[in-house]
Amino acid sequence: MPLTTYDFGWRDAAETVTNRFVLRNTGTADLHLRSIQTSCGCTRAEPTSRVIAPGAETILEVHLALRGLQGQQRKAVSVLSNDPKTPNLTLWIQGEARAAVCLEPSAFSFGRLPPDTPPATAMIRLGGYLTTATITNAVSDNPAFPVSLGADGRSLLLAPPTLSTPGAHRATITVTLSCADRAPLSLPVYAWMEDLLRIHPPVLTYRANQKTAALAPRTIIVKRGTAPQFQITAVRVEGASGEASFETRPDGTVHVQVPAIGTNTVTPGAALVIVTDLPERPEWRVPIRVQK
Repeated sequence: MPLTTYDFGWRDAAETVTNRFVLRNTGTADLHLRSIQTSCGCTRAEPTSRVIAPGAETILEVHLALRGLQGQQRKAVSVLSNDPKTPNLTLWIQGEARAAVCLEPSAFSFGRLPPDTPPATAMIRLGGYLTTATITNAVSDNPAFPVSLGADGRSLLLAPPTLSTPGAHRATITVTLSCADRAPLSLPVYAWMEDLLRIHPPVLTYRANQKTAALAPRTIIVKRGTAPQFQITAVRVEGASGEASFETRPDGTVHVQVPAIGTNTVTPGAALVIVTDLPERPEWRVPIRVQK
């Protein structure tokens, strides 16, 4: 019975682990290795020979690239052959990938920012087995996401972002380490600033249908965002033919019905216009686009 599992203990996450499995033919006829399949793209396997004579053996060399992996790993290699007893032999390579230095977590999201209460300052720690490493500098490429160094030299402090416009916002924090042989680390940071209203979908995108003259009706759902309350007073279609209508539901959401629109009537800048009673922003435009 061949050794079917190789446990490499733990290795640096930048390494490639290699093991040589021995496949022996204990039968009386040639053993044909028909296919070698791996469970992921980070694993490669290739036998010395794909035809093994009776009583002979071959080496199946398996390489597992740990770059980009972290924590416990268990990867499979399936050997398909004409062996009547074991036509599908599964080999395993397992162990732990450890980074010398890493950020924990590797990315951070403030989520949807509440309108009244800012989120707390977030702490990002320096992890990895190289415990002597410290952070010497951290720079954000977006001034709306300020960052500072922790007093212990192994942490970052992410202050609540100062966002001025609704929608998704991103930043990348570049972290310089005390180890000259280690490249800087990158920390992606995200946040979403809530708008007065939530409109879904934010864009009406259609595919041009050559068999019919009109695009199918669509529904836009409008919900309260940071506005304490709102009312829709009118809806209209601009830059295309058709008339829209709306209905306020008991839960406070508004469903806007967009009619079938003639594909040839949609002009650049076409939109569904939603008129509200919000003084800060009385009109909201949902672009109408046709993809050829």
